[in-house]
Amino acid sequence: MIAICLTLPACSVGIISSLVTAGASSTGAYFDYKTAQKAEPVIVVPELRDYGTAVQHAAADEVDRLAPPCPRDIVTPGCSALARMIIDYGVLRDQIRAAKADD
Repeated sequence: MIAICLTLPACSVGIISSLVTAGASSTGAYFDYKTAQKAEPVIVVPELRDYGTAVQHAAADEVDRLAPPCPRDIVTPGCSALARMIIDYGVLRDQIRAAKADD
C-alpha cells in the first residue's frame, strides 16, 4: 500500500497516516512483549475444594468398579474413558497443589 501511495500523486494523507499509526502500534506491542518477557510471571492458581471422607470413599468404590483406563487418545474395547479422565484430574490437582506450595 505504501508503494502505491508513493507512486500515485492522488494518495490521501489519511491512508499514509493510518499506515504510520499501524506501524507504530506494532512496534509498541513488540516492546511491550519484550518488557513482559523480562518481568516475573504471574501464576494464578485456582482454589481446590476438599471432599469429605464419605464422598472420597464412595468415589473410590465407584472407581474400583470401572474398567482399566483407556489410553489418552483412543478408546479400545474393555477400557474406561471415565477412568482416564479421573486419573488426569488427579494429576491436575497435584499440579495445582505444587504450584500453591511454590507461592
